[in-house]
Amino acid sequence: MPLLAQKAIEIDSSFQRKEIIDLSDQTLFLLDSTKQKTINDIRKSQFQGFKKLPDFNHISRYKANVWLRFQLRNPSKTDTLKALFSAGSSFQTSIYVFDNQKLVSQASNDKLLPDQQRPFRFDGQYLPIIIPPKATYDFYVEITQFSLKKIRVQPTIVTYEWEAKKKESDLYDNRFAIGSNYALLGILLFLALFTFLQYLLNRQRYILYYSLYLFAMSAFVAWGFEHSSYGFFLLKYSSLLLISLRQNFYVLVTQLCYFLFIAEFLAYARTHSRIGKLSNLFLKGISFLIVLELLFTLILQRYDWEIYLSVFTQVFLSVFGALMLFYVYQIKTKLALYVKIGSTFLLLGGIFGFISSWMNWVPQSSDLLDHYPNVYFNACILLEILFFSMGLAYKATEVIHQKNDLEQAVSLSELNTLRLQINPHFLFNSLNSIKSYIIKNKTDEAADYLTDFSTLIRSILQKSKEQVVTLKEELDTILLYTKLEQLRFQKKFDFIFEISPEIDTENIMIPALLLQPYIENAIKHGLTNKKEKGTLQLIVRDLEENIEILIDDNGIGRNRAAELKSNSDGHQSMGLKINDERLKLLNKIHGWDISCQIMDKFDSKNQPVGTKVILTIPK
Repeated sequence: MPLLAQKAIEIDSSFQRKEIIDLSDQTLFLLDSTKQKTINDIRKSQFQGFKKLPDFNHISRYKANVWLRFQLRNPSKTDTLKALFSAGSSFQTSIYVFDNQKLVSQASNDKLLPDQQRPFRFDGQYLPIIIPPKATYDFYVEITQFSLKKIRVQPTIVTYEWEAKKKESDLYDNRFAIGSNYALLGILLFLALFTFLQYLLNRQRYILYYSLYLFAMSAFVAWGFEHSSYGFFLLKYSSLLLISLRQNFYVLVTQLCYFLFIAEFLAYARTHSRIGKLSNLFLKGISFLIVLELLFTLILQRYDWEIYLSVFTQVFLSVFGALMLFYVYQIKTKLALYVKIGSTFLLLGGIFGFISSWMNWVPQSSDLLDHYPNVYFNACILLEILFFSMGLAYKATEVIHQKNDLEQAVSLSELNTLRLQINPHFLFNSLNSIKSYIIKNKTDEAADYLTDFSTLIRSILQKSKEQVVTLKEELDTILLYTKLEQLRFQKKFDFIFEISPEIDTENIMIPALLLQPYIENAIKHGLTNKKEKGTLQLIVRDLEENIEILIDDNGIGRNRAAELKSNSDGHQSMGLKINDERLKLLNKIHGWDISCQIMDKFDSKNQPVGTKVILTIPK
C-alpha cells in the first residue's frame, strides 16, 4: 500500500503568538509492539492517521513502541526555527529527520537520564527541534513505553516561553503532591537509617526487620514518583530498579518485611502457636510470589503473566492480611496495641487509596506526574509508622527496665557473694589461729598471719565493689586466701599452682571474686575431711580464644561430703548456688560465655577420689 499523503505544517511568525501547535491532524502513526523493525523498515512501512491510534494498555511485550511521522516547514527566509516537541510522558522518545535518503537522529531522551544530560534539561517530556530557514523536514518520532498505564500520545510543538509558563503552572498545581511525596520519602528514609543504626547497636532482629520495611516502603513510594518526567531520585540511576522491577515486586517485598517485623516484634510464634503457624504459611506464600515475580520480569520478561500475578497478589495479600490482622487483635498486650493501631491505619490506607482512585476522588496522574500520590494512602502510612515507632520506643523502655532489674539482681548477687567471702566461720577461725600463735609465743608467725589476713580482707573489700578485675588481681587474692587456709589447717593439704607462660594475666578480665567459692569448697568439704594429707591444684591454661582454669582436689568427693552435710551449716552448697546464679546473670547482661563444669573423680574401683572444677573464660 502507498504511504498516506502528508501535508507539511508551516510554522510561521504566528507561532510565537500562539506558543503551541497541536500536530494531531497532520500526524501519522505506526504501532511496532515487537520493536523488531529496523529504521529503514519503519521508513517503508504503512502509517495510519493519528486519530486512529488506539488508547490501550500494552501488556503482551516488554516494550510498546509507537512511531509518529509529520512534516514541518520553516517559511522564514532568515530565522532558524527553534522549538520544543512533546508527545506526552513516556519512558523514551527519539526524534529522527529524513535527510539524504536516511533517517538521522536529531535528539533522544529517556527517564534514566539525569537532568544535566537531557537534551532539554528542565523536563524529560520535551525535545528541542531546529529547522533552518526555508527548510522542510520530515520527522519520525519513536516513542517507547515500559509502563503498563495507558499509552497516551499527544504530539505538539511549543515555544520555550510556553514551556516555562506551563512548568510554572504545573508546579503550582502539583505543589502539594510533590511536597508531600518528598516529605514522605524523607521521613521514611530518615527512620530507615535511624532504625538500622539502632540495630547495629542493639542487634535486635525486630529492629532490623522494621528498618528493612521502611527501606522497602521508601522504594515503593519512590518507584511511582520517579516515573514522572520531572521528579528525580535514587531509582533513576538503575533501569533494573525503575523499569525491570515492577510495582508488584516492591509491594511484595514491603509486605514480607512488614510481617517479619510483626512476627519478631510480638514474638507470637512462642506464645500463640496458631498465629505462628499462619504467619509462617503467609511468609512462605509471599516469598514464593516474589520468586515468581522475578522469574516473570527479569528472566522470562513476560509482563502479561506478571499482570495476572499482580491481580492475584492483591487478592492474596488482602485475604491473608485481614486474617493475620484478625488474629493479631486477639493478642492482649500493651505492646500489641501499637501494632493493632498501626496495622489498622495501613489497611485503611490501602482501602481508601483504592476506593479514592476508583471513584476519581483524587487524580491518578497529571501532566507532571505519571503516578499521582494518593493523599489517603500517604496519610495512613505516616500514621502507621508513627504508632509503630511508638511501639519500638515502648519496647526499648521495657528492655531498659528489664536490664535495670537484671543489674539489681547482679548487685544482690554481688552482696551475697561478699558475705560468702568473709563468712563468720572464716573470720572466727582465722582470728583463733592468730590467737593460738600468740598464746604459744609464736609472735613472728602471728604477725605474718595477721598481715596476710588484713591484706586479704582489704583485697576482698576492694574487689567486691567491681564487677570485673584482671586475672592477675584475682589470682593474687586466691593465692593469698589459699596460703592462709593452709596455715589455718596446719598444712593438711599441699597446694600446686601452674599457669601457662603465654597468658597475659594483666590484660584478661574476669568477674571479681569468681574462684574463691570453688577453692573454699575443695578445702572445707573435700580435703579437711580426708584422713591423710591431700592435694589442691590450681592450673591456668591457654586455649587460643579462651583460658581454662582447673581447680582439682583429691578429697573425699561430693557424695561423701553430702553424707556429712548434717554436721555442717550448709554454707558451701549455698555458696556455689549463688555463684552459679551470678555467672548466669553476668553472661546475660554482658553477653559473656563463661562456663563452669564440676565433675566427680573415681578410681578403678569406682571409689570417689576428689572433685574437678573447670572454668572456661573468653579472653
